[in-house]
Amino acid sequence: MSQMLRSALMFARRPWAKPATALDVFHTRFRVLPWDCDLNLHLTNTRYPAWLDLARTEFFLRLGTGPLFVRKGWRSVLASQTLTFVREIKPLALVDVESRVLHWDRKYFYMEHRFLVDGRLHAKALARIAVLKGGRVRSLASMLQAVARLKNEPDELQEAPPAPLEVLAKIELLGAKRQAEEERGL
Repeated sequence: MSQMLRSALMFARRPWAKPATALDVFHTRFRVLPWDCDLNLHLTNTRYPAWLDLARTEFFLRLGTGPLFVRKGWRSVLASQTLTFVREIKPLALVDVESRVLHWDRKYFYMEHRFLVDGRLHAKALARIAVLKGGRVRSLASMLQAVARLKNEPDELQEAPPAPLEVLAKIELLGAKRQAEEERGL
């Protein structure tokens, strides 16, 4: 129920949010409410991925992809996500989820999410996301081009930033996993 309320509030704020580019840093803020906590009296582990879904929704809305998703059949899917917990987040804390696109290739784009309380890192996530249209995987660059065409703006393609070592290591690990699965016939 709280996730639906947070989604509704995000959509209500949306008309006043300023547009952004894919390389901007995005901030989504949450307050840790009592029902977000577990028996250890800190933010429960299940809330982190839920908040990341909202942060990515905010990212797509700020890019101007709403019409693509609603009318043109585009969608995004989370391919994988790794969370690293640094320290607990206490009840009533104001959490700033800082999100940024680290890299993209022809198939996926990679986002880093940082959970900050008073500017201090409490958790970090690395997400691998695919963009789909018509059941086929498209690149983030092709989605950005579609947004530009929809807005009748110049079709200036943003170049993907060079991949940080953490992203390169994850890409290599996922490639090895995929190859092992293919060899086993999965």
